[in-house]
Amino acid sequence: MQAIIGIVEAAVFFRRIMFASSAALLLACGFVSAQAPKTVPDPKTVVDVDSPITAVTVFRRQANVVREINVAPSTEGQMIRVTGLPKTIRDQSVRWESDAEITVRSLRVTPHQIPPDDAKRRQREEERTAQNQALQDAAHEVAVIEQDLETIEDLVTFSSAQTNDDLRQSELKVDSVTAIADFVMQRRRALAKELHEARRALQTLQNQMEESMRQRQNETNLKPAATFDATLMVDAPRGGLLRLSYWVDEVSWEPQYTIHATARQQGADEFVVQLDGTVTQHSGEDWRGVRLAFCTGVPNLQAATPLLVPLRVSVNQKAGDQTDPMAGYAKSRQSAGTPPAWEDPALWQRNLALNTEAAGRQVHEINRRQSVQREMADDANTNLTDETYRVAERIDVADQTADQAITILRWNIESPIYRVVTPLLSSFAYREAALENQTGQSLVGGDATVFLDGRFVGRTTLPPTAAGGEFAVGLGADRQVRTRRELLARDESIQGGNRLSKLEYRLVISNYHPEEIEIQLYDRIPITSDSGTVNVDTDSASLGNLSTDAKYLRMQRPTGILRWDLTIPAKRFGSNAYDHHYVYTIEMDRTQSIVSNDVEQQMRNDLRFNRSGGGGMGGGFGGGMGGAMGGGGSF
Repeated sequence: MQAIIGIVEAAVFFRRIMFASSAALLLACGFVSAQAPKTVPDPKTVVDVDSPITAVTVFRRQANVVREINVAPSTEGQMIRVTGLPKTIRDQSVRWESDAEITVRSLRVTPHQIPPDDAKRRQREEERTAQNQALQDAAHEVAVIEQDLETIEDLVTFSSAQTNDDLRQSELKVDSVTAIADFVMQRRRALAKELHEARRALQTLQNQMEESMRQRQNETNLKPAATFDATLMVDAPRGGLLRLSYWVDEVSWEPQYTIHATARQQGADEFVVQLDGTVTQHSGEDWRGVRLAFCTGVPNLQAATPLLVPLRVSVNQKAGDQTDPMAGYAKSRQSAGTPPAWEDPALWQRNLALNTEAAGRQVHEINRRQSVQREMADDANTNLTDETYRVAERIDVADQTADQAITILRWNIESPIYRVVTPLLSSFAYREAALENQTGQSLVGGDATVFLDGRFVGRTTLPPTAAGGEFAVGLGADRQVRTRRELLARDESIQGGNRLSKLEYRLVISNYHPEEIEIQLYDRIPITSDSGTVNVDTDSASLGNLSTDAKYLRMQRPTGILRWDLTIPAKRFGSNAYDHHYVYTIEMDRTQSIVSNDVEQQMRNDLRFNRSGGGGMGGGFGGGMGGAMGGGGSF
């Protein structure tokens, strides 16, 4: 029996030697195949230079970035390279500006090429080879132990057959059978423990291998962001400063105003106006400690003055011909010749479009009978404030998902708060104040958040306002002042072939405040395009004292807008409410009735005129119902 056990142990040892030899051969082959070919690095032909970002001008939908480079003195030409230009850079937008001692011979922008890291690659290959070797060793150990267990099972089978033969021959050797059984159980127990530990070690190595593969895959996926290099050939015998500028997309800003008003019982009311720029920055580069500016214009803003050309007109040959008076202008616009070779096509088209639109308005003015016609050019809302605002201190603007608010301007001003009452449009009075732009710069139009005495009262929109001009700020409704409009009487009479309609109105104002208040009361009477058909006559005695404000008399009174500047005593409401009466008369053919022609379009034009600044070019009234038909615009 000892001989049998010795044979089994010899077989196990032989199997271990065979597996070890096979594994060594496989590892040797794998190591040879894993060796990488040698690479020879290319010599550098350019010098990388530091190029910190020093200044940024943010436009409404893009930005201009400036980098500064200190060029070392050299008697020979230099090839310098600026790296890290972001992927959002605009094509062919890179420009340079240098000191007088520096001459730039050429500029080339190319995608950035990352040189291969041979040392890191070799390290990864060595780590992968070591992991493969450890994994194969562990797998070999598991296989050997499993073969040992199979050998033990073969021994059990052989011993069982031998024991059965001994039983048939009545020669059973109990000591030998017991020794074999003890040996088998001990070896099984030892091999089972070894197999468990070997499989656990193998699983651990497999997990480590998978984790390494995931890390390598992540490193492959997380490639550095695509960037560009700018390579310049320069001559700088004395050295000097070179500025490199370029345009980037995915950058924008929006103006946001915050207005804090404080009403004073004694003295002037106070206002704090703050303009912030809300920046969206996804250019792909961080701006650290830069001189920041905000620009309201556009990079391709046309600098040339619009050219006014003659208006050539003729008359219809037939009296009943109703041909569109603008048809000839449209045809001439389509068949317009090409511009001179040296002319900018965009400028040519702009002048052509502006003159054609203006011709249409002038022909309309001549053909249509209307008492008052007010028009503003199409650029009234866009080009009033092509302004640049510079932030006083250097600032950081990171490439980030969240927007960043940066304070641009802040100033204090005193101005009285008044109330606008328009019974036709609202049952309440609206607080308002006219503020002067004392910043010395034009203000861009934008949304505003308004606070009165520390309370949020609403949001409004401020119009573009020239330096020194005025803009009005709505401060919300005053629920303590209420109003209504009443038609008290309508008297009709016939005079010849005409009908006269006399209308009497009462405007009621209720003041619930414990003190008297100053209000601007607005109403309107109709105006007509044909004074020969419809006549509107006002009774100056009933109208009373209209406002003497110069802007009102110049711009609003001719359009039928009525305004009274009144003082309403305290606690005037209910049966004691303040009443204001006025009367006007309409005379027209008795067979006709009043209609409003193109009412919506005409009101759109009037609102645009008022909100665009009217004749004063100072910005329209900014909030509440008072700016709609009553106090609207800065005239």
